Amino acid sequence: MNRMDIDLVYLWVDGNDPAWRAKKNAYLPKDKQLSVAIAGDCRYVSNDELKFSLRSAERYAPWIHRIYIITDNQRPDWLDTTNDRVRIIDHSRIIDRKLLPLFNAQSIEWHIAAIPDLSEYFLYGNDDTMFGAPVAPDFFFDKEGKPIVRCKPLRIKKNGAPYSQTVWYTQRIVKEHLGRQFSLAPHHNIDAYRKSWFEQAAAEFRSEIDEAIRFRFREGLCIHRSAVDYYAVAELGAEMRRVGRYNRTENWREAVKCFLQRSYKSDSRCIPITAPDFGAVLKRYNPVLFTINDCETATDADRQRMRTFLEEMFPEKSSFEK
Repeated sequence: MNRMDIDLVYLWVDGNDPAWRAKKNAYLPKDKQLSVAIAGDCRYVSNDELKFSLRSAERYAPWIHRIYIITDNQRPDWLDTTNDRVRIIDHSRIIDRKLLPLFNAQSIEWHIAAIPDLSEYFLYGNDDTMFGAPVAPDFFFDKEGKPIVRCKPLRIKKNGAPYSQTVWYTQRIVKEHLGRQFSLAPHHNIDAYRKSWFEQAAAEFRSEIDEAIRFRFREGLCIHRSAVDYYAVAELGAEMRRVGRYNRTENWREAVKCFLQRSYKSDSRCIPITAPDFGAVLKRYNPVLFTINDCETATDADRQRMRTFLEEMFPEKSSFEK
């Protein structure tokens, strides 16, 4: 793969900010009855994951060109904004003001390609996604510059949890448009994109996207950005890689050895914040990428335990910090 500039894009919100919380609450339905899974604190609370994600990026992916952080009139108080490799992108710069404010990440994500000066090649992750091992650009893009699309098996239900419903709806829309059925779900970690491909996919699904971006919260069925991934595979020849316990093993003998030793090799791993031992999970699965996922059942103790773990794993400040 030829040398290319690869940017990294994050969505970030400080849900602990009283002004932002007041704004969010002012736009909730009058009965305030959106479910915790849709509009609860777990969707917005800040545990400084972004700080640790940037530390992991600098340690394990120092080749990243520029970092963009999409926010709603906020910025982390620890961030060194004089660093010319990092840029804050306010929602108002990339989203029609008639749609603002938005509290729905699935709506915001459809505007990523509008970031000024964004490279043709970019990575995208939520602020809780981390690099867990040294990684080269060819982990994300093949030798022709095509994104590698990572997906995983997941039981998708039309009437399941909100995320499950969203992926089910997205797969249905993709089949209607492209005539191809996908059953694997997004791996919920750092993904690779080409800006021009993102724009092509957005044009294909324009009517569904225009419907989705009207939802301030995850109140209805929204087409998920994984439609871009499915489009890249179906129409543009991108490789889809199935993420699992053995997907980095080179042959069946190595896979058997991993099985017997119960020490696996996975591209990525999503760890629930309620897991009793984050380090044990990482040791067992050896993922290149990982996320510790907040949820509606998490407690403040769980979140503090996660912060302590990340501080121990990434103790050194990055150049993006004051």
